[in-house]
Amino acid sequence: MKIAIIAALVGSAAAFSPSVSNGASTTALRMETATTEEVAVPAVLPINGWVPNQKEPCYGLPGAISPLGFFDPLGFTKEMELGGVKRFREAEIMHGRVAMMATLGYIIGESTPTITYGMDVHHTIANDQLPEVPGTVLFPFFLAINIAEALRASRGWVEPGLGPLFSLRENYYPGDIGFDPLGFKPKDAVDFANMQAKELSNGRLAMLAAAGMCVQEQINGKGILETLGF
Repeated sequence: MKIAIIAALVGSAAAFSPSVSNGASTTALRMETATTEEVAVPAVLPINGWVPNQKEPCYGLPGAISPLGFFDPLGFTKEMELGGVKRFREAEIMHGRVAMMATLGYIIGESTPTITYGMDVHHTIANDQLPEVPGTVLFPFFLAINIAEALRASRGWVEPGLGPLFSLRENYYPGDIGFDPLGFKPKDAVDFANMQAKELSNGRLAMLAAAGMCVQEQINGKGILETLGF
């Protein structure tokens, strides 16, 4: 009789005890929900409206311009990881900007008064002008270049020891060093992509033009405007 009473009491107590399986099921459900929410978060946040898309050439960066569209006949960017593509674009846009300045520099240096020559019109071809520039002018010029490059590197590149060498920051858009004193940078993603495509087009043309000017002056020893008959 005592055994029967004890068994009944144990059964009653078990009926009011919390279910372990329900708690485990709830925990599993919460973990599954959290996992689903984490997957829904994008891996890369938009930069100037651009989100890398592995299915597109160069991960969807602007630059595929008519009539050629995406032009990479040697396959430099084929199956290249995102960091490598961003480095290539950084190099292209920076060289394009330098070439645009060099193209103007060829014409201005050969045809107009400059501070370097005491506001005199100096007609020496541009290829031979650099050795004629005094050191007092060259030193601040090269110093300014080094300061500008240091600022660009600190903004866009990962510091040595904090990541792989020669790698760009994840939140850095190639070429966007934050220098926009006149406020030309569009806020809309489509407008920004269009302006970037125009800058790339002009930069690519300028690289060809600057290279052509350099070679032309080496061949005939004449200035650009003189060769054109001006």
